[in-house]
Amino acid sequence: MLLSTFLFAQELKVSIDKNPVILGEQILLQYSINAESEKFQIPNFNNFRVLSGPNPSTQSSYTFSNGKSESSTTTTYSLYLKAKKEGIYDIPPASVYSSGKKINSKSIKIRVVKGNTKQNNELSNNLFIKVETSKKAIVVGEQILVTYKLLTRVELQNTELSSLPELNGFWVKDLETSSRFKRDVINGTAYNVAIIKKSVLTAQRAGDLIIDPLELKCSIRKQRTRNNRDPFASFFGNAYNVQEEFISSMPIKIKVKKLNNTPINYKGIVGDFNITSEIEKSSVKANDAINYSITITGKGNFELLKPLDINFSEDFEIYEPKINNKIFEGGMKRSIKTFEYLIIPRYKGEYSIPAISLITYNPRTKKFEKKSTSEHKLTVNASSNNDDENTTKIQQIVKNNKKEINYISTRTNLKNIEKKNITKNLFYIICILPFIILLIFKIFNSYFTLNSSKLKNTKAGKIAQKRLKTAQKCIKMKNYDLFYEEIEKSLWGYFADKFKISSADLSKEKIRNYFDNSDITIETQSAFINLLSECEFARYSPDKNNNLQIDTILGKAKQIIIDVEKALK
Repeated sequence: MLLSTFLFAQELKVSIDKNPVILGEQILLQYSINAESEKFQIPNFNNFRVLSGPNPSTQSSYTFSNGKSESSTTTTYSLYLKAKKEGIYDIPPASVYSSGKKINSKSIKIRVVKGNTKQNNELSNNLFIKVETSKKAIVVGEQILVTYKLLTRVELQNTELSSLPELNGFWVKDLETSSRFKRDVINGTAYNVAIIKKSVLTAQRAGDLIIDPLELKCSIRKQRTRNNRDPFASFFGNAYNVQEEFISSMPIKIKVKKLNNTPINYKGIVGDFNITSEIEKSSVKANDAINYSITITGKGNFELLKPLDINFSEDFEIYEPKINNKIFEGGMKRSIKTFEYLIIPRYKGEYSIPAISLITYNPRTKKFEKKSTSEHKLTVNASSNNDDENTTKIQQIVKNNKKEINYISTRTNLKNIEKKNITKNLFYIICILPFIILLIFKIFNSYFTLNSSKLKNTKAGKIAQKRLKTAQKCIKMKNYDLFYEEIEKSLWGYFADKFKISSADLSKEKIRNYFDNSDITIETQSAFINLLSECEFARYSPDKNNNLQIDTILGKAKQIIIDVEKALK
């Protein structure tokens, strides 16, 4: 009887620190029960943003009266909210379990009214995000530098990126930034300024592209109103309140113009470039290797520069070029890209390496420009090795003979062919044999084609896993910035290799399109894209060295690659 009375007396009470509420004000909503409890379920806050919580706290008290001791426990769940718009809203009941029984609170009605415009402007004038762009009108393939700055005149306890811009239509290269605050004076007002994000954007398509807002969660320290009757308030650390505020940048429109009347060999390279070439030596012996290099310098979208088409002699054995990059600020500053070719001339003779042309669009002159290298002469002498020399001569004779047409012989020497009988079975075998050979050839051809495709897919997976191993090494070195960058590179590189997409065309929009076409589930798509966003968040988060978070992200990266591999098989 006593137990049932006790359970009946339990109640989940709800209270609010202010009502009505001014739009933009922070609200403290508390649920409390006079017992120990668990599994607290918050209601649906459709028209409110949850800034913090639910934050549980427990308070116990003991009393001794008339020789009897009594104890009581109160559990409180606190939430900080902010209304999104004016109106009168009903907050549905919350629930909690106590002693195995589910207990519901009452609903509560909150009235949100419009506040003082001056008061709202006071915060927006003292804490805001400013976006700076190097240009607002560009052409397809041109780069712009976008800098997100946090300007504040209030005391901040902490900041956290809550939403990053998607930047659809741009290829994005994030640059390293320092989050330290520096003093700056803007229009006669002093601010503490920190760069929170800096990116080089390369336009991938024409039209009006939007740099969508970046959102930041700020914890503002506000001094409490001093209570002269409580001399110990500041001594015990109660001198400040922390107010949570969400701020976001303004969207910016970038006008991207399509380039018309493009030259035939234009590959989308935009910038101010120069090109030179160099050969290691002008004289070499047959079968000896020499280096030939092409160097491109200047400013522009270096990331799009691929090995150029070079018409080397058929007598040269050419290897894939080694590419060296020294790209600064995504190509916005003077950078260098070098392609080094290893050439092995096989035959004696006089050869030339033709001039190479690079066609670019220069936004400074607003013209297409053709930059060319010099032609190089190469003398190939006989090899010092006799065996090599003999082999070379034989190969050259055979090669030359293939190019010649022999005269038709006018003399004939005919002989009678002796008649030989072919058996019936042998005749059938000779007739059927070509079809059997053709069938076997087709089977082997399809088998090798399938294996080649599987090999490429497996290679993409191995490349991604290799990059994940690099990220794992970053954990041991405690280089957390590089860790998150390696995870991002691994995922982007895996996607590019898997679907054969160039780095210039990579975007989250492309991921959705290609995954949809490959019948990859929405859950896997979301996990892949969310992990990219999570890495972007973590790179700018003050809590980036959280070991638990790092291990979780590494595990997610491994699992998502496995999931995509399974889905594509």
